[in-house]
Amino acid sequence: MLKRYKVLILSIVLLIFSCNKEENKTKLAQVYNKVLYFEDIQDIIPKNISPEDSIVILKNRIDFWVKKQTILKRAELNLTEKQKDISSTVEDYRASLLIEKYKQEIIKKEIDTTISEQEIENYYNQFPESFKLNEEVVKALLFKFSVESSNINSFKNAFYLNNEEKMIASAEKKAKNIENFNNKWTQISTVLNFLPNNFNNPETILKASKKLQTRDTSFLYYVIFKDFKLKGETEPLELAKDRIKIILLNKRKRNIIRELEKRIYQSDIKNNSIKIFLKNN
Repeated sequence: MLKRYKVLILSIVLLIFSCNKEENKTKLAQVYNKVLYFEDIQDIIPKNISPEDSIVILKNRIDFWVKKQTILKRAELNLTEKQKDISSTVEDYRASLLIEKYKQEIIKKEIDTTISEQEIENYYNQFPESFKLNEEVVKALLFKFSVESSNINSFKNAFYLNNEEKMIASAEKKAKNIENFNNKWTQISTVLNFLPNNFNNPETILKASKKLQTRDTSFLYYVIFKDFKLKGETEPLELAKDRIKIILLNKRKRNIIRELEKRIYQSDIKNNSIKIFLKNN
């Protein structure tokens, strides 16, 4: 094992130092007059990795660099001088990056990320049309019994009478599984995924009886829907909360930037740093 490790290290050394030396740098590749030196990319190799992995990283980087330079050379040869003049584009891009970085620093310093429940509720009530459901959501209980379960009549009676307490008490003794979706609103597709059959019209099921029974060769399934909201209705506040927080935070960020721009503009006007030479007739 030690011998193999030494061979691999030697392979890396040979790969690097078999390349030409120029200006005390180690050449790895050349495309026309452009040269890639090992010293310029050596930091891409993580510490404490195997020699073979180091070789793979180096070879991949060399391949990427060579392909990039070949395409760049074609671009330089085939584009007109006007097309190759990108100085204004580069400057605009640099300016945009600096401005955005400065804005983000100001936002980090000034933003209050605490969103109160009252703020969330106010926004929800102000824009209910923004929170329409794309799918039915429910609060439900799902019970799964083996077809071999004996005497589950007490559960069935409680199921038909909507007696949740007795259903759970009975099912805890004999059910294979109980899925409790009562604590939070859940998309109905999540509940139906536990069942063996496809139900193409959940709205009909919900409106008809709020109960569902089905089976396969091994299990019996009972679902009782405690509450539901149909597709197209207003989404429950519980489900909309996280999105509203993001909306309100983004609104705060925009306000911070508007105030920042206003302060800077007014300050520079006051300091006579801004001069506009276009005159109105």
